[in-house]
Amino acid sequence: MLSTLITSKSRIELLTWFVSHPGERFHYLQLDKLLKSSRASLQKELKRLEDGGILRSAKEGNIRFYWVNQEHPLYPELKSIVFKTAGLADFLRESLGKLGTVEEAFIYGSVAKNVEDMGSDVDVMIIGDVDMDALHEALGAAEDRIGREINPAVYSREDWDRRVAAGQAFAADVLGGKRIFLIGDEHGLTAAS
Repeated sequence: MLSTLITSKSRIELLTWFVSHPGERFHYLQLDKLLKSSRASLQKELKRLEDGGILRSAKEGNIRFYWVNQEHPLYPELKSIVFKTAGLADFLRESLGKLGTVEEAFIYGSVAKNVEDMGSDVDVMIIGDVDMDALHEALGAAEDRIGREINPAVYSREDWDRRVAAGQAFAADVLGGKRIFLIGDEHGLTAAS
């Protein structure tokens, strides 16, 4: 899906990797081993992303390190697009037939708030009737793709609505915080609540 907006496979891989690892620095040889891009394409895209301000770099000794510029004005939107397409959402959408009925799925917590660090996992809320084995298989594939641990919270619609109606602290915190929707939207989340 992201490939319809960005035609360079290398750029998509780099964006996905860096957005999924904010605060971490990588040098060219690390990226070459981690990603499937050709070396020439990798070098070209690193330069383009740095020239566009999406990436920053610094040379230490003979090694240049790159990291995502979280201060870039487009970073929050770029992060949302990456997670909705090249990150978790594609894996969840592709697995929907095996997962069951997913009404809403969204990222919440530190990743959605843009306050995560290198050790933060990705908190994902899934509301619906879900096959847990299929879900863990899909999330395992997504973890491999983005290189981050994914922590799912799964609720049936009825259970989630009960928690919201009862004013449970966790539900109130999730509803009061920022979210990156992978499946569904704000209206679907709050319509039944």
